[in-house]
Amino acid sequence: MPVLTASQIRALMPIQPPFLFLDEAALPETGIPVPSSPPATARYRITGDEFFLRGHFRDNPVFPASIMVEALGQLGVLWLLASPPAPAAGRDIDPGKVWFASSEGVRCHRICRPGDELALTLRLLRVRHPLATFTGAIRVGTEKTATVEELTLTFGYK
Repeated sequence: MPVLTASQIRALMPIQPPFLFLDEAALPETGIPVPSSPPATARYRITGDEFFLRGHFRDNPVFPASIMVEALGQLGVLWLLASPPAPAAGRDIDPGKVWFASSEGVRCHRICRPGDELALTLRLLRVRHPLATFTGAIRVGTEKTATVEELTLTFGYK
């Protein structure tokens, strides 16, 4: 899987810094995402300069679990946008029409702090327009950090 750099990710994504939480990503080269596709992976290093860490928590910066779920969602958005059009639709997904729909079974296993590098893994469970559902996990080194049983995005075509 070729690795996308931060600048390549920014060029594809509607979400931009300071709210983009993907430093690099590797997407399966299987074309259109299907449940049997290999997982997409990404990395994000918590720098400590993130604007929300100034108040989360005072003098004790903790990376919010909600932002970890956001990062997994962003990886799903990237995967959808970088994929070729589905034959049935015959058109590309519109970057302005990809939204978070829901998450189920979110579990946090470890507190993350500045200096930690999040390793994200996302697998496609199913895709039926207008929904794509994934399952994901985040690790720091060998430690399980967070898991999401189902993360669903809604999308539209150009």
